[in-house]
Amino acid sequence: MIQRKNGYSLVLIILMSTFILALLAGAMRVVTQSYIYSQEEYYYKLAQEAGEAGTAYANACLDANRAEQSWSSAPGGIGSLHPETNCKGAVTFPGNRYVFENSKLRTTFEVGDLEASTKSAALSAATAQISSTGRVEITNGSGTVLKTYTAVVKKSVTWPADIDAARIVSGTNRTCAILSNNVWCWGRNHMGQLGDGTTSDSNIPVKVRSIGDMRNGKIIDVFAAQHHSCALTEFNSVKKIYCWGDNRFGQLGNSDFHDSYSTVPIEVKESTSAFAGNKISAIGGTGDASCAIASGKVYCWGRNEKGQLGRGPVGSPSFSATPNQIKSGGVDKIPSNYSAVKLSTGGTRSQTMCVITTEKRAYCWGMAKYGQMGIGSPAKNFYGEATRVVNLEGVTDISQDGYTWETDHSRPIYEYLSHTCAIASGKVYCWGGAGRGQSGPPPGGPGFGVYFTRAEIAGLPGEPKSIGAGISHTCALVDVSGTNKVYCWGSNEFGQLGAGENSDPRETGGFIQSNTPLEVGGLPAGEKIVSMSAGANRGCVIMENKRSYCWGLNENGQIGDGTSGSENNRFSPTESLFLRPVQNRYIY
Repeated sequence: MIQRKNGYSLVLIILMSTFILALLAGAMRVVTQSYIYSQEEYYYKLAQEAGEAGTAYANACLDANRAEQSWSSAPGGIGSLHPETNCKGAVTFPGNRYVFENSKLRTTFEVGDLEASTKSAALSAATAQISSTGRVEITNGSGTVLKTYTAVVKKSVTWPADIDAARIVSGTNRTCAILSNNVWCWGRNHMGQLGDGTTSDSNIPVKVRSIGDMRNGKIIDVFAAQHHSCALTEFNSVKKIYCWGDNRFGQLGNSDFHDSYSTVPIEVKESTSAFAGNKISAIGGTGDASCAIASGKVYCWGRNEKGQLGRGPVGSPSFSATPNQIKSGGVDKIPSNYSAVKLSTGGTRSQTMCVITTEKRAYCWGMAKYGQMGIGSPAKNFYGEATRVVNLEGVTDISQDGYTWETDHSRPIYEYLSHTCAIASGKVYCWGGAGRGQSGPPPGGPGFGVYFTRAEIAGLPGEPKSIGAGISHTCALVDVSGTNKVYCWGSNEFGQLGAGENSDPRETGGFIQSNTPLEVGGLPAGEKIVSMSAGANRGCVIMENKRSYCWGLNENGQIGDGTSGSENNRFSPTESLFLRPVQNRYIY
């Protein structure tokens, strides 16, 4: 019995041991399989993370290139995006071949063409899909790849509608621009010149209140004078002018100057039918006066103490709150049958106004004592009639700015005298104040002298396309062998020449100025300049990709980069960051 019992126990023990071993083996297989599955999952997770790194890189490239694909089959693209390539797909970072690397594995990504892109050439709001392949390579420690894991990551990205800059102008201590068919202004606002309904300064753009046809119509043009601005609109084939800011002299043109200023636009009222329908073709301003061209004739309103309205007798009336046609006819005066095509730009502090006629001749009126009208040695200080600029033919552009002779008593009067510049027969000529080199080398020596007749600006390397006069500097947009460049000359006290932080051009006598043109540097390579403006103590450009850059005085935030104060004057072009669309957004 005992033997049977012992034999039975032994058999039972053997059976139980076998069963337990089987259980242990099964458990081991489960653990091993779980470990393998865990490793596989880990590697696929790494591949997915590498793919996400690729979509993030592609998104950054799209943001830097105005939402346009720059790699692979795109124009200028070289190849797909990898960790070691730039945004065009060219290998420029050979040390960054992998997203992650150790002795046993490495990860990378590849991004090809965008999928399902609805992006248009007009850069409107759009979506596209980025497809990135993440890859994990398992190695033996010597670089030999034993196994590869891949994961495809797709992210949809959306772009908001871009803000398109169509025109930018410089007023006294502020800047205004047409942005996506709205007027925006930034800088000083003590008289409502920002047009946003307040009198608070702003170092970031604020939208001018849309009144009347400004709401639904097209904004055609805008100018910024001393403390007021005006915009030209068109809606249903009807053009209208709206003005805002200082109105002490009737420069808003609303038939009323009892209100000293308006913080919102007011429609200009013309007593006859001269402005009716589609007749208005251009607007412009100088100091405290406004002007417009309608049916080829010039109409002005506002201050007239120095003949700025061109109505004949100087100071009679001393101001006008309604538009009136300038006087015509007479020897050396604008002929009675003239047809105007363009008004002068600038004029933030100037009391001179000019116009170009269809014969490509220039006529000016207003302040003349120090040569601002370019008519030779003037017989009187002020001219209330549009008088022809002498020895100037083939005029295509004209601009004026600067102080009048009696204004800024804190500085020698010759330094900041208003001056006028024009493009005529393919050359640039200036006249008037020249103390800071704004009209070329000062004829009276550093800080002194004026030109009563045109003086050619030497040193421009190409064909001038547009001209902009500031208070004590001048800038020109020049076509140099098919490439548009900006050149400036005159005072650089606030960086208005755009020559760079380390540039300190000085002429004899220690004046911070350049009597000859200097190229504005620091603009992004490969971006084409399409327009330029200069006024007050600044310069601005708009690029083909609709971004804008400004330089010079920034005391009241007029550069538009979110800063203000003289310590933030910009000596190089600074992007108006508000114009950039918000970052591209993933749709997960």
